[in-house]
Amino acid sequence: MKAVKGYLEDGRFTPLEVVALPRRVQAMLVYNDTTAAESRAARMAFLREFHNLGRDAAGEEMPDFPRAKFDRELVDLSDDGVRP
Repeated sequence: MKAVKGYLEDGRFTPLEVVALPRRVQAMLVYNDTTAAESRAARMAFLREFHNLGRDAAGEEMPDFPRAKFDRELVDLSDDGVRP
Protein backbone atom coordinates (compact mmCIF):
# COMPACT_ATOMS: atom_id res chain seq x y z
CA MET A 1 0.00 0.00 0.00
CA LYS A 2 1.33 3.44 -0.94
CA ALA A 3 0.09 6.95 -0.19
CA VAL A 4 0.38 9.83 -2.64
CA LYS A 5 -0.42 13.43 -1.64
CA GLY A 6 -1.98 15.67 -4.25
CA TYR A 7 -5.10 17.51 -5.38
CA LEU A 8 -8.33 16.10 -6.75
CA GLU A 9 -10.10 18.64 -8.94
CA ASP A 10 -12.87 18.02 -11.46
CA GLY A 11 -12.28 14.28 -11.24
CA ARG A 12 -8.54 14.52 -11.95
CA PHE A 13 -5.83 13.71 -9.42
CA THR A 14 -2.62 15.74 -9.55
CA PRO A 15 0.18 14.52 -7.26
CA LEU A 16 2.26 17.09 -5.37
CA GLU A 17 5.49 15.26 -6.21
CA VAL A 18 6.64 13.50 -9.35
CA VAL A 19 5.48 9.92 -8.99
CA ALA A 20 4.71 7.11 -11.42
CA LEU A 21 1.08 6.14 -10.86
CA PRO A 22 -0.09 2.76 -12.14
CA ARG A 23 -2.54 2.81 -15.04
CA ARG A 24 -5.14 0.75 -13.19
CA VAL A 25 -5.07 -0.29 -9.56
CA GLN A 26 -7.46 -0.69 -6.64
CA ALA A 27 -7.41 2.49 -4.58
CA MET A 28 -8.98 4.12 -1.55
CA LEU A 29 -9.56 7.86 -1.57
CA VAL A 30 -9.01 9.76 1.68
CA TYR A 31 -9.47 13.52 1.46
CA ASN A 32 -9.41 16.61 3.65
CA ASP A 33 -12.79 18.06 4.42
CA THR A 34 -11.94 21.49 3.03
CA THR A 35 -13.82 22.08 -0.16
CA ALA A 36 -12.04 22.48 -3.45
CA ALA A 37 -13.78 25.84 -3.92
CA GLU A 38 -12.20 27.17 -0.71
CA SER A 39 -8.72 26.03 -1.67
CA ARG A 40 -9.17 27.30 -5.25
CA ALA A 41 -10.33 30.67 -3.92
CA ALA A 42 -7.25 30.87 -1.68
CA ARG A 43 -4.96 29.98 -4.62
CA MET A 44 -6.62 32.58 -6.84
CA ALA A 45 -6.30 35.25 -4.12
CA PHE A 46 -2.59 34.46 -3.81
CA LEU A 47 -2.11 34.64 -7.59
CA ARG A 48 -3.95 37.99 -7.76
CA GLU A 49 -1.77 39.41 -4.98
CA PHE A 50 1.38 38.04 -6.65
CA HIS A 51 0.35 39.55 -10.00
CA ASN A 52 -0.36 42.93 -8.37
CA LEU A 53 3.04 42.94 -6.64
CA GLY A 54 4.75 42.32 -9.98
CA ARG A 55 2.70 44.98 -11.71
CA ASP A 56 3.40 47.54 -8.98
CA ALA A 57 7.15 46.84 -9.04
CA ALA A 58 7.45 47.02 -12.84
CA GLY A 59 8.44 50.71 -12.89
CA GLU A 60 10.96 50.53 -10.05
CA GLU A 61 14.62 50.96 -10.85
CA MET A 62 17.01 48.31 -9.62
CA PRO A 63 19.87 49.59 -7.45
CA ASP A 64 23.42 49.10 -8.67
CA PHE A 65 24.87 46.09 -6.91
CA PRO A 66 28.62 45.96 -6.39
CA ARG A 67 30.40 43.39 -8.53
CA ALA A 68 31.53 40.28 -6.73
CA LYS A 69 35.25 39.99 -6.15
CA PHE A 70 36.29 36.40 -5.70
CA ASP A 71 40.06 37.08 -5.62
CA ARG A 72 40.83 33.87 -7.48
CA GLU A 73 43.52 33.25 -10.04
CA LEU A 74 42.57 31.76 -13.39
CA VAL A 75 43.53 28.12 -13.73
CA ASP A 76 45.00 27.04 -17.06
CA LEU A 77 43.75 23.55 -17.88
CA SER A 78 45.24 23.27 -21.36
CA ASP A 79 47.89 20.64 -22.06
CA ASP A 80 50.54 23.03 -23.32
CA GLY A 81 49.88 25.86 -20.91
CA VAL A 82 49.12 28.28 -23.76
CA ARG A 83 45.79 29.99 -23.62
CA PRO A 84 43.94 30.61 -26.91
